[in-house]
Amino acid sequence: MSIARALSNALTGLSATSRGTETVAANLANVMTPGYARREVALSPQSLGGNFGGVRVDGIIRHVNAGLLAEARGAAASRSDASTRVAHLRQMEQVIGLPGEAHGLETALSRFQAALSSAAARPDDELRLAEVAHGAVALAGRLNAASNAVQAARTEAEQAISSEVALINSSLDRVVYLNRRIAATQAEGHDSSSLQDERQVVVDRIATILPIQQVLREGSAVALFTREGAVLLDGTSPSRLGFSPVGQVQPEQSLGIGLASLVFNGQEIAPDQLRLFAGGSLGAHFDIRDRLAPRLQNDLDALAVDLHTRLSDPQVDPSLAPGQSGIFIDRAQPAGPVVPLGLASRLAINGSVDPSAGGEPWRLRAGITASGPEPASKSSVLFGLLEALNAPEPPRPGSTFTGTASLAARFATVGARTVSARVEGEGGLAVTSVRYSLLQSRQMADGVDSDAEMQRLLQYEQAYAANARVIQAIDEMLNYLLRM
Repeated sequence: MSIARALSNALTGLSATSRGTETVAANLANVMTPGYARREVALSPQSLGGNFGGVRVDGIIRHVNAGLLAEARGAAASRSDASTRVAHLRQMEQVIGLPGEAHGLETALSRFQAALSSAAARPDDELRLAEVAHGAVALAGRLNAASNAVQAARTEAEQAISSEVALINSSLDRVVYLNRRIAATQAEGHDSSSLQDERQVVVDRIATILPIQQVLREGSAVALFTREGAVLLDGTSPSRLGFSPVGQVQPEQSLGIGLASLVFNGQEIAPDQLRLFAGGSLGAHFDIRDRLAPRLQNDLDALAVDLHTRLSDPQVDPSLAPGQSGIFIDRAQPAGPVVPLGLASRLAINGSVDPSAGGEPWRLRAGITASGPEPASKSSVLFGLLEALNAPEPPRPGSTFTGTASLAARFATVGARTVSARVEGEGGLAVTSVRYSLLQSRQMADGVDSDAEMQRLLQYEQAYAANARVIQAIDEMLNYLLRM
């Protein structure tokens, strides 16, 4: 072998080891960087005129386990879906309150019943009658607050949908841009690994909102589909999602009645086609707005109409005519026997017995529309009101309750449903979180191994020393020849 060929071989070896050490350094520096994939230098023998001529750097290999990455993205979408639902259910549990909690619905009803019982024992005591009125105000206020909180949660979900749709659109635009840059960079013969890392991060971000499938296309471009088959990106133009939020969601609004669905490439998606975009946080927000929160609103409205109806019965308060409201009224209209939408948000105490509104608490004893105070010792109306609350009655039309039960039992049922939904949701979240964590651990194990990288660094150091020694030997030989 000539001195020139030996020198060429050593120089290519030095260049290869230099690229290798740069790759190892990048791997070690990005062990914990999201979306980073382990790099490795691709080498091949270089021939000159049919003879071995050193080593050639063919490029940088980016190691990604595509199957594991797809699993992790699916788990991320499931965890995002479950965590969004659980956050809502926890919030609703706080709104309803647990038994014994000062702000709970059951506590407000118990205090109202206790005030009624106390007043029935001493109907002549104006202070006790005033306490009944205050208890009624507090109970109506708790139902109002709970209903308003439910609608606030629906409004929050509506705003989250709008934000996530905008994020999906901007992320798809970024993926299109990165597809182009990756193709151009590779065509120029440069390393596109950092661009592919960035694209993986962007796609991972989409995957928490929507469960997606990624398909590799020509030129290292990627196509994206939802898990159910909707095309998000396949080519140079991404699909466009749209959504028109309302300012404040009202109880009577539902999907198709005042509330919008998704718009996909200019076409509004039918309610039964929203499953194409279910499985991530976007689907969870739609479910909160259109199913979970309205179901709780229906329960609250059923409690409100049950409370109103029981205490508006002429058999309980003979001063009332059929259809007249008793202690509680609907601010908008007289409440009928069917559960009216949003009654829980409009329920209020009858002004004729509310001291703060100039009402007269003695009407609780004599009757709401009584012409004058009955004898102070009369307690039949008060006992009738108390018995009406405790009487087992069938569910009102339009409610989801079953069987006969007292009003307290109905309140307890709503509380139990809320707690059960939260517990069930947390169980599902725990399962999805464990799966996600396991897949993340597998990704980490499949990624950069610092021990292996250090061993590779030692190998590069030895190769560098060997090639440097060749160059040093050539230098010594040349110096010796020149001195002859």
